[in-house]
Amino acid sequence: MAIWFYFPAIKSLLFSFQEVNFFDLNNPQNIGLRNFHELLADTNFHQAVRNTLFITFVSVPCLLVGGFLIAYYIENTNKGKGLLRTLFFIPAITSAVALTMALMYLFVMDGLLPRLFHTVFNIPNVTWAADPRTALRFVALLVIWKNLGLFIILYINAINTIPNEIFEAAALDGAQGFKKIRLIVIPLVRNTTILSFILSVMWCMQTFDEPFTLARSGSVIGSPAGTTSTLITFFYSQNFRFFRPGYASSAAFVLFIILLVFSISQNILEKKFGGDQ
Repeated sequence: MAIWFYFPAIKSLLFSFQEVNFFDLNNPQNIGLRNFHELLADTNFHQAVRNTLFITFVSVPCLLVGGFLIAYYIENTNKGKGLLRTLFFIPAITSAVALTMALMYLFVMDGLLPRLFHTVFNIPNVTWAADPRTALRFVALLVIWKNLGLFIILYINAINTIPNEIFEAAALDGAQGFKKIRLIVIPLVRNTTILSFILSVMWCMQTFDEPFTLARSGSVIGSPAGTTSTLITFFYSQNFRFFRPGYASSAAFVLFIILLVFSISQNILEKKFGGDQ
């Protein structure tokens, strides 16, 4: 832990207050808070923050609600449970690069899915990954598709821990359908929901593979026109494209603070609402 986590983390924190030559890391120049002042005025960083928050706010509810509903359906169906679990879990163990390339072919102009979204939601009928109006939505869709299977498995495990006697007693009291879900299942999988919320937020805030696959070339990753850049791609670009480790580290430190807040929130939520199930 000291070698692979603590030392690099502390080193990166120190870099955030320094001007560092990428090719001479051992001779940094202390510049105080200048990197953070530049971040506050950097429009590319602002866009990366907005994009990251958009992906998070769109993906997290879909992962939680979709994961729960699909898990509940699978556990209450009589046929094909194993097949359904496998089908939904395959994207979670598939390379993000492969998933991105596969979905790109499904969302091309005049394809079935773009025409469907245009008809139902009035989203432009374009090649989603290449158009600034739809590229960020495409990344959010990728994040949901890849991670949904993991949350389905988490909820399946949580639902399976609920004793059958509780459902039998609820049936005698007339709890059926949505009433059973609202009054019994949702409260009893509360701990899993809290955990899933924190995990999904942390993963979405660290989105990298999908936008990186969409634009491997160019000085700033986030094609087209920076509309898919995230905090992690911003850090990567500043460090490995512009060779500014100090400036990149300041952006990484901002992300670290955000994730730290969510980690602390997890502990607070678990203490306040958690408990043995």
